[in-house]
Formats: sequence, structure tokens, C-alpha cells
Amino acid sequence: MDEESINRILAELEAQNPLSAISLKDLQTLLDYTLRTNDSTDLESFYAEISSRNLSLTSLTSSISSLMDSTGPTRSTLSLLASNVYLSLLLSPNSPVLTLFTPMAFVSLLRSIRWAFKNPSLVSNDGPGGENRGRKKRGGGRLGVGKNKGKLVEESENDGEEGVIEARVFFSVLERLELVLGLVHLDRFPDSLRSLVQTVAEIPVVAVEVCRSSGSYEKLCELSSQILNEVLKAEHADQTVSAAEVLKCLTPLMFLPKSQARSFGLQFVVNRMMRLANHSSQIKKAVVNLPKYLVHKAPEKAEPRALAVESIMEIVKVLAFEDQVEFTHYVVKMSQGKGQFRLLSVDLILMLMTTLRDPLGLDSGDKVENLWGLTCLETLIERCSDVTAGIKARALTNLAQVVGFFSGNNRSRTLLKEVMGFGNEGLSSTKCRMNDLLLKRCMDEKAAVRKAALFLISKLTVLLRGALDGELLKIVGMACSDPLVSIRKAAISALSEAFRLFCDTNVTKEWLHSVPPLIADNESSIQEECESLFSELVLDRVSKVPSDTTSHHHSFTDKSNGKSRILDREIELLCPEGVLCILKETCDAEVTSWVKKICTSLGKKKRLKPKIATALQNIIRASESLWLSHSMPIEKWTAPPGAWLLLSEVSAFLPKEVEWEFLHHHWQLVDKYEPAGELRSPHEKRDGNEEMDIEPNSVAWAGDRVFLLQTISNVSVKLPPEPAADLAHNFLKRLEEFNMHSTEVNAHVKALRTLCKRKALNPEEADSLVIKWVHR
Repeated sequence: MDEESINRILAELEAQNPLSAISLKDLQTLLDYTLRTNDSTDLESFYAEISSRNLSLTSLTSSISSLMDSTGPTRSTLSLLASNVYLSLLLSPNSPVLTLFTPMAFVSLLRSIRWAFKNPSLVSNDGPGGENRGRKKRGGGRLGVGKNKGKLVEESENDGEEGVIEARVFFSVLERLELVLGLVHLDRFPDSLRSLVQTVAEIPVVAVEVCRSSGSYEKLCELSSQILNEVLKAEHADQTVSAAEVLKCLTPLMFLPKSQARSFGLQFVVNRMMRLANHSSQIKKAVVNLPKYLVHKAPEKAEPRALAVESIMEIVKVLAFEDQVEFTHYVVKMSQGKGQFRLLSVDLILMLMTTLRDPLGLDSGDKVENLWGLTCLETLIERCSDVTAGIKARALTNLAQVVGFFSGNNRSRTLLKEVMGFGNEGLSSTKCRMNDLLLKRCMDEKAAVRKAALFLISKLTVLLRGALDGELLKIVGMACSDPLVSIRKAAISALSEAFRLFCDTNVTKEWLHSVPPLIADNESSIQEECESLFSELVLDRVSKVPSDTTSHHHSFTDKSNGKSRILDREIELLCPEGVLCILKETCDAEVTSWVKKICTSLGKKKRLKPKIATALQNIIRASESLWLSHSMPIEKWTAPPGAWLLLSEVSAFLPKEVEWEFLHHHWQLVDKYEPAGELRSPHEKRDGNEEMDIEPNSVAWAGDRVFLLQTISNVSVKLPPEPAADLAHNFLKRLEEFNMHSTEVNAHVKALRTLCKRKALNPEEADSLVIKWVHR
């Protein structure tokens, strides 16, 4: 630095005025040279000149501090430059650090750093190593962030170059600040330490808005991390105090919506601080207590609370196992506290159970140590009866997720059953406490609780692999008619899950009485779900009947239950489990109309698969074949209940899949043999006489004839002319003689009308034929 520059600086110090920009730059040049060459000769000469004018170094510090306190967009560059000069003075060789460093000057330095983020020129540039994405062509504009956020800031090329310089100075300030902390110990200045931590912790938050490139942001976060890492060293303060201060300032970052700033806060704790904790019991203690601190600072609203839970778990996962267990005990105690803590504990228990290793103690011989998972599970079950509806609903939902998580493992499934009080009979056990709990929750006045209870039931059906309690089954079925769409959907899901896994009579009956009626629901999405579930759980199951059933007959020698029951057992073995029960229940008067509507809707949408028609024919053939294989009289045979009904519905849309020979054979069969005596109720009790046991059910026989006629009517559209004419003649003869049961008249007329149209060469001839048959 030449003599003119020195004299100008000294004159400004004597006048007690802030240094001018030119003087500040000259001084920075001198300091940069000194630091680069490690030659302090020129700097010491400058200090000697200051002393010769009866000035102290304090006057230099004061002048620089006043510049660091400069505010306003036009003075931000000067403020940053002054900060860089001040730090360079402290870092220079043989620097009188204790004289130059003052708490007031340090506060001014931190204020300068904060102000730098409000400067648009820093915002618009990326600093060293970053991509200058903000740079536009001449005449272009860019968005300024900070105090002028959202406004268009016009920059010339010179302005851009100045901004790049300022950004470089800012990075230099942070780099030199870290180095200064190696010289100046802040243990004597606790307020300065606190201000430093607060300032540095804010940098990643503000930098998300002001940095336009990932390179700049990563550089800022790395510098911030290094400064905080330096602060945590023992020479700056008691590590318990400094660690607590750092964690306190980073806590707000962990509750931010998912962002880079949130990641910075979490990564600093789980990476840097955990590494330091391996060598410092004070830092370890602070990190171990952090999850508990976060619990008390967690927001009450749903989304921020969820983020808080995620952040807490990120930290808990890196703790030692014994510390993790200690935290689970703390969470269990929370569940007995205020409402917000009970709700938070319910969410944390779910994450603890599904995240930490071996929560149920299955892989450890030390059962006492691993009881934490069972304790958490018990706590979650208790919260299902909380006084607050929101907590009840959340506990039920989270318990369902826990059940679903552990249902895939046989050992955990067995333990879950035991803890939740299930006997060998599952939910049907009379002593099952969960059964009582679910009955109450399914009838709760709050919709959210009812919905959560239904969700839990759907998960428990997978866990238990057993039938639901009859009373609970009925309540779930009733919920399918709930006024709220969400409840109806949850009930459909729960009941369908049970039906998907178990095909016993009770579940089948409840499902067919509860779900198919929803084809008439006013919510289109429920109608579509009803169709899809019927296709999956009814039609697809029936379609799985093997094509060659006659070669797999099973013989039973026990005659004690009657021949028809033996035959029923044999035909059941030929079909997939539950198929005959499903077909039988479709004959119920309350179910039949809905089955017809669903089949019609699926047929119109071309969603009926050909194999359903083939499977139904196979069932009827197999039943007849079995009957004859036992030397039973064919005139007393009837097909499995529901088979002809369903075939009559699907054949309307799959006429080509029904064989004419099959229909012709069965029409001849029912036309030739008619039941003797009066019609009998299908539910009429039989006595022990075996001869009575094989009497045909007259109602079933008449019903099958009607459905057979309907099937013929559907298929006759595709019949050749000659078979169609013969069949029409047969129908007309029966109508003329009225040689049929009254229930068959409509079916005969409808079939005859279809056949007349099929026989005619054109529509006009078809109409005349129909009129002719009517007159006759």
C-alpha cells in the first residue's frame, strides 16, 4: 500500500469518520497480500503509522464496525467488504486478536451477513463455483428476491459483474469467519456465540429463496455446517450448552415443509453431530434429548405434525438401541398426557413399530429388553378408546397399519393374536376384547371413527385368516348403507376383504345382501366398485370351475346323511371353495334382482368373460353326471341352485358361448319329466326316509325351467333356422295346450317371440308371425 493510501486512511481515522470505499479496498488489498504471502512487514508498518499518530487499533476497529453496520441497497457491498476486512485483520500473521476482537464488532459482522441476503444483486448471482443462471442477455430482466421479492430488477452487464464480486466477497466472509473461530474462543462471550448460531442457522433457510443454482446452495450449506461444527468445539463453551443452542436453532428447520433447508437441519444432526457425539458425552446427551424436545415443539396441525414425526424418527433411527428404547418409554408416557401429546404418541408408535428393528422381540433372547414393542402395541389399543374422537380414529387407523405390517410373518402374526386377545376362533371368539372394541367403534357417532374401525377390520381379516364374528359381520354389512360415501366405501372394502379370504355361508350371505344392492347407489364410483367386486368375487370364482369335472368324482360310503347330501358333498369337491354357496345365495329373492342388474350392466360394458358361461355349463353337467353315477332317477335331479339363474343372465350377452346341444338336452329333460304332486317349499324339512331325501324340489324344478327358457331365448338368436322352427313349434304346442306351470307362461311367450323373429327372413315377416301365434 503506497504512502498516499496510508495517509488517506490515517486522516479518516483522525477525523473519526468511517473509512471511504477506496480506503477500504486499499486496506483489503494489503490484507490479501499479507495472508497470501504470510509476510506481515507492510501490515506492521501500517500499525506503526497508526501508533505514531497517537491512534489506537480500536479506532480502526470502530471505523470498520460502523461500515459493517451500513444498511440500504447501495451500501450492502461496502458492509460486506468491511466485514471481510475485519476478519482479514483477525487472521493476519501476528494479529493482536484480543485487541481487535470486540463483542460489538462481532455483532456488527453478523448483522452485515444477515443484511447481505436482502441484497438483490447477491440474489441474482451464484458466486464461486456456481452456474450463473440468473444472467440474461443485454436488455433482459430478472426477478429479485428478498426485500424486493417479486419485483423485476433490471441489471446491466456492469451491475451483474458487481453482483458477482459481492457474492464472492460474501462467500469469503463465511470462509474467513470459520477460520477466525479457530483463533477467537467465544466461551467468554456467550451472547456472541448465541447470535452466531442463530445467524448461521438462518442461512440455509434464506438461501433456498435467494440461490438460483444448486452449486451455490450446497456451498452455503457446507460453509454453514463447518461454522456450526466449529462452534461445537469445547473451547467455545460447555458442549452441553453449545450443542443445546445449535439444536434449538435448527429445530424450526426440521418443521419446515419438505425442502433443502429441512434436509440441512436433519443431516447436520444425524451426520455431523452424531460423529461428534462418539467423542463427547455432552453432545451425545443433547442429541439423545432432541427427540423429546421436538415432541414438545411439534405443531398441532396435521401436516406440520406429520413432518415433525418424520424428523423425530430420522433422529431416533441413528440413536443407540438403548436410547431408542428409552424414547419409546417416553412416548408411552406421553400417551397419558394432554390431547396433543396423546395424538402425537399414536403417530410416533406407528413409526417406531414399523421402523426400529425387532419391535416384538422375535429375534432376541432377552424378552424383557424387547417388551417395548408390545408395550407400544398395548398403548395403541388403549388409545382406540380415547375420549377424543380424533385420537380414537387415528389410533384405529395406525393400529390397522401395524397389523398389516406384521401380518406377513407367521411368528409375528401369532404374537399379535395373543397380545390383541384373539383366541383360535379369531374375531368370532366370545372372549375377544378386540371384538367388543370394534363393535363399539363401528357404531360410534363420529364418521371418522367408524371409517377407521372398518379399515382395522379389513386388516384383521388378513391377520386372522378366520371368519368374522356374526354380529360384527352384520354391523359391517349395515355400514354399506351408511349415508356417508366414505363410510360406505370403507365398509365395502372391509366386507369384501373378508369375502375374498373366507367363503363360509355367513360371509357369503352378508356380502351378497350388502354389496350388490349398491349397484343402485347414487355415487357412480360406488356403482363401479360394486361391479368390479362382483366380477372378481363372484363371476371370477365361478369361472375357475375346471372344464373336465366328470373325471374327478369322489365316492363317499357313509350313507347316514342321505344320498342327496352325499351328492352335494361330491359336487362341492369338484368346484372351487364357496362357489356352490355363492350360486345358492343368488337365488334369494332379495339378492336375485341386484344380480340381474349387475350382470346386465357388465354385459352392456362388454365386461362379461366367456369362461363364466362355460363354467356354469360345466357345473350343471357335473351335477347331472354325479347324479347318474349313483344310479339315481334322472327325473328327480335338479341342477345346483343358482346355476341356471346366472347362466340365463350372462347368456344374454354371451350367446355364442352356450352350446345348443347342451340346451336341447336339458330342454328335452325338463320337457319329458315333470314333478309329481303339488309344489313344495324349497325350505321344507325332510324326514329321515331316504326315498323322500331324493325327491326333487318342485319349486327349484319350475324355476330352472324358467331360467332354461330364458337362456334358450337368449341363445336362439344364434340358432340355425331348422332347430329354431322345431323349438318354436314345441313352445306353441305347449301354449295351446297350456301344458305348463303358471310361472312358465311368460318365459314361453318370450322365447316363442324370439324364435319367431329368428325364423323370419325379415322384420316384417317376424311381426306377422308373432301376430299369427298370438291369434292362435
